[in-house]
Amino acid sequence: MKTRPLLLTCFIVSLLFSCNQTAVYSNFDRDFTNNRWEKTDKKTYDFSIDDETKQYNIILKFSHVYDYQFANVPIDIKITDPAGKEEKFTVDLKIKDDSGKQLAECAGDICDLSVKIKDNVTLAKGNYNITVSNSFDGPYLPNVLGVGLNVDIAK
Repeated sequence: MKTRPLLLTCFIVSLLFSCNQTAVYSNFDRDFTNNRWEKTDKKTYDFSIDDETKQYNIILKFSHVYDYQFANVPIDIKITDPAGKEEKFTVDLKIKDDSGKQLAECAGDICDLSVKIKDNVTLAKGNYNITVSNSFDGPYLPNVLGVGLNVDIAK
């Protein structure tokens, strides 16, 4: 009878480890003085791709104070691939839907939003650099708790 709990525990542990096998890179910056993301503060993320036969998702993470005062936030992205080629684009990060409802998952006053900026893309083998900055009209974007980047193997 004692083998059942042991087998169940082994199954749960293996399931937890298998869930994490899709993560290639994950980093989250929380160093915002007074919850202000200065316009000049560019967040840089460096990672390597070892298997160019797989598809990847690049996910922007954005953490903010509950009931954010803006429905959208302009985020500038620059991706530099192993060959040195740069791709620049702006993501209009939706914080609220058209009815004003928060799109992030919130717990208390902290809300976390994840948005795929690249979905099921093939990435060449080598080192990548991604720079993330805000292009908000003011000198800083208020009520920001964190910004990060995840690169996962697409399922």
